[in-house]
Amino acid sequence: MKVQSICAGLIVVAGLISVSASAAQNQVSARATAEIIGCTDPAISGTARLIERRSANGIKVIDVRLFVQGLPEGRHAVHIHEVASCQPCAAAGGHFDPGPNGNSSPDGNHPFHLGDLINVVVTPSGRGRLRTKTTRFTLSPGPLSLFDSDGSVFIIHADPDTFCPAGPVPGCAGGARVACGIVEPDR
Repeated sequence: MKVQSICAGLIVVAGLISVSASAAQNQVSARATAEIIGCTDPAISGTARLIERRSANGIKVIDVRLFVQGLPEGRHAVHIHEVASCQPCAAAGGHFDPGPNGNSSPDGNHPFHLGDLINVVVTPSGRGRLRTKTTRFTLSPGPLSLFDSDGSVFIIHADPDTFCPAGPVPGCAGGARVACGIVEPDR
């Protein structure tokens, strides 16, 4: 009887630890938003939302949700760029790719920039949604944070990102910049 009570107690404790670990891995540690505007076309608008959570292994995972409207139908490249400036969109610099081996040239080192995301698919109505997860950057402080000394932006390009299978060919990373949104921490 005493052994059964001890076993039952251990099972309860193990269950509580499991529930606690599960809750900890899903905790939101940071949130950010980017209001998307057209680089030259005022009809383009949208919102990007980012949520940072910790995985079961303690890895920071960013949930990315993007909604955009006013773009032509088709696939459009989406990247995080290295400078928080949309005036003009060229001021956003290259692709976010910090570190000693970083290469922010859009068509070089592709598709291995830390700011490279998947293409957004825009419907005939001009609306597109993107949902993805990444571990390539963070919202919290550290060497991979989007909130470094000069911030970061979302850039949406005129064309799809082909991920440059033939190497660094001009335009393979999406071509002209058509929309931009400065990433701001949620308060």
